[in-house]
Amino acid sequence: MNRYAVLSMDVEDWYHLDYFSGLSPERSSSLLDGLDVYLSLLERHSIRTTFFVLSELAERLGGTLRAMAAAGHEIASHGVAHKRPLKMTIDEFADDLRQSRATLEDVVQRSVEGFRAPCFSMDRPRLEEVRNAGYTYDSSRIDFTGHRLYGSLDVADFDAVSPGHSVQQGFHEFEVSTLPVLGKRLPVSAGGYLRIAPWAIMRPLIQTYVRSSPLYVLYIHPFELSPRPLPAAAAKLFFPQRLRFGLGRAGVARKLEKLVRLLKHDGFSFVTFRDLCQQSMGQA
Repeated sequence: MNRYAVLSMDVEDWYHLDYFSGLSPERSSSLLDGLDVYLSLLERHSIRTTFFVLSELAERLGGTLRAMAAAGHEIASHGVAHKRPLKMTIDEFADDLRQSRATLEDVVQRSVEGFRAPCFSMDRPRLEEVRNAGYTYDSSRIDFTGHRLYGSLDVADFDAVSPGHSVQQGFHEFEVSTLPVLGKRLPVSAGGYLRIAPWAIMRPLIQTYVRSSPLYVLYIHPFELSPRPLPAAAAKLFFPQRLRFGLGRAGVARKLEKLVRLLKHDGFSFVTFRDLCQQSMGQA
């Protein structure tokens, strides 16, 4: 059985996080240097992956994005400015999809085929807009009810390619990996959980998941890998938010190294979402 891992990153800065909505934080500081930390890790391990990029950052990161694409990484869309689709009208979301894709394609000079909704804020009507906008796939589904911002995306009428990967009429949906634990599902693939939870807890959960699944999908953010201190605006957050925002950042790069070694040991190949779509088409 072929086994695949997609170590995706959502390319956004700290001030795009929902914690800061309504606070109008000063944006002169940045934690996007975490992107460089991640790219170094990927280069050391010869890993190609998918980056979901906010298009309002595309020109600022233009040279980096073009170099990433030239190195074999996939550039996909994360929307324009991290506005949750479920807070937009259908027409507003359709405009956001087309604008973000056009901007990214203009910057990287390559086709943009994938989309991931900020905060996994997605439902079926909006998924149809992703398809209508010309994207080949979406990765906005997560089977986890413990987060108030996440949407609920039903793809029961799609055909299963493998656990976490389904397709309907050439359009693909990729689900972020979760594991059933004590009657609930827990993300075993989220940067936040990997960052905050001790590796002694995450390792057996991830091992349990990968032993029974041929597809593992990680998502992480630049701020989680940045060595820079938290911005001053973090002091305005409520304590639980401030703790969740900053906890574990110093150790997450080491955990990622361990995660990569674990996946390699279990026979996973590292690919992009575009690779999986193309492979599925070749097998059809």
